[in-house]
Amino acid sequence: MNKLIIIILILIIGCFGGNFFGNFSVSANPSDVSPADNSTLSITRRISQEILSQGRPFINLQELVALGHRLTGSSGAEKAIQWAKAKMVSYGLDRVELQPVQVPHWVRGGREVARIRGQVEELPLQVTALGGSVGTGQAGVEAPVIEVQSLKEVETLGAAIQGKIVFYNRPMDISVDSFEAYDAAVDQRIDGASQAARYGAKAVLVRSLTTLAADDNPHTGVLTYERGVAQIPAAAISTHGAQLLSQSLKKDPALKVKLELSAKRLPDVRSYNVIGELTGKELPNETVVVGGHLDSWDLGVGAQDDGCGVVQSLEVLRIFKSLGLKPRRTVRVALFMVEEWGGRGGKEYARQAKRKGEKHLAAIESDQGGFEPVGFTVQNSSQALRQIQYWEKYLAPLKATQFTQGSGGTDIEPLAEATGAVAFGFVPQSKHYFDFHHSALDQLSAVNAEELHQGAAAMAVLTYLLAEKGL
Repeated sequence: MNKLIIIILILIIGCFGGNFFGNFSVSANPSDVSPADNSTLSITRRISQEILSQGRPFINLQELVALGHRLTGSSGAEKAIQWAKAKMVSYGLDRVELQPVQVPHWVRGGREVARIRGQVEELPLQVTALGGSVGTGQAGVEAPVIEVQSLKEVETLGAAIQGKIVFYNRPMDISVDSFEAYDAAVDQRIDGASQAARYGAKAVLVRSLTTLAADDNPHTGVLTYERGVAQIPAAAISTHGAQLLSQSLKKDPALKVKLELSAKRLPDVRSYNVIGELTGKELPNETVVVGGHLDSWDLGVGAQDDGCGVVQSLEVLRIFKSLGLKPRRTVRVALFMVEEWGGRGGKEYARQAKRKGEKHLAAIESDQGGFEPVGFTVQNSSQALRQIQYWEKYLAPLKATQFTQGSGGTDIEPLAEATGAVAFGFVPQSKHYFDFHHSALDQLSAVNAEELHQGAAAMAVLTYLLAEKGL
């Protein structure tokens, strides 16, 4: 009889176990599946299902990008701030705040023209001013061109740079991770102008940082002018244009390029980080913050960078409120302004958190696009990494199970340093992120709604686990 009962129980578990646990990967060892685990599995599964079936991220993204680009100091940025605040208020959050922060006010202007002027032919080049670049004046800049691969090469050439336009033509290495490739090439965009000016260059052209080999859309991004060094005009050139210019130089080393930029820097203006929160039911003075950056570049509408991070972060608190979930700790969404210009918004948030003596347990940032989730990076905490690896069973249905040591993100790194919060970076499948990054291609059409929602669900699940269970 006892053997018959055991056989019946095995058959019942075989028939209904899969339906009970869904797609979650849970050990069959009873000691590994406690009642608390089952309760948490039920909640995280509910969070995921609600976002995947009835989530608002893509609808919110449509609304956000309809406001236009969100370059700091622009009317689009101000509209986005008011839009985000209104969203948080409509969700019935316990607190909504605009946190002031001073931001750069730079305008591109209407003229961005470059032409190859050789002995035989004259050809147009697709260019766009780098963020913060000075203009050329109405007459433009015309000079011979010298092609280089690195800042070190400029130093080696020294006096040969005098009076020329320096053309940085080092491509991103598509054989490695796209963010590693970006980090390895971005110095020419950030520091290339000052390095060239140090040796008397008149302007710089920088190959666009994109994984597209023959793109006609130049990709912008911020540069930094070194104090005490002349400020010269700087423009990104499309990868197709870079190939054309390089080939033309081989045929005609004496050719010149004429560059015209109408960009100019105006006085800084006041803007805001947008903050909203749900107060924790047991540990309200401990905070888990989730966020992305609200500002964008002006060539596209910032759908991938970082509209996706904005709407995913908003969805976390919307779904908690909608489902009546009130974790033990306070959950806060922070939409940072001016990430694209050195992360001033994140630095101001961290400064205020430290001044107020706020205790931040953890922070999660989404700023790598809205593609299918892969997992999360964990910054400078092996203990937190081990903890999140234990939580794999909650994130497995969303395929967000790769957890590695790494940076949390530009906007939350200052917070981690100031308060000791553990920084988590959301990692999606971002192989094609730099196809769109900082260019006119960063449009709503670059975002897949299903993948965007999967990422939002992964962020919401991790936020719940951190706020409920702690580290």
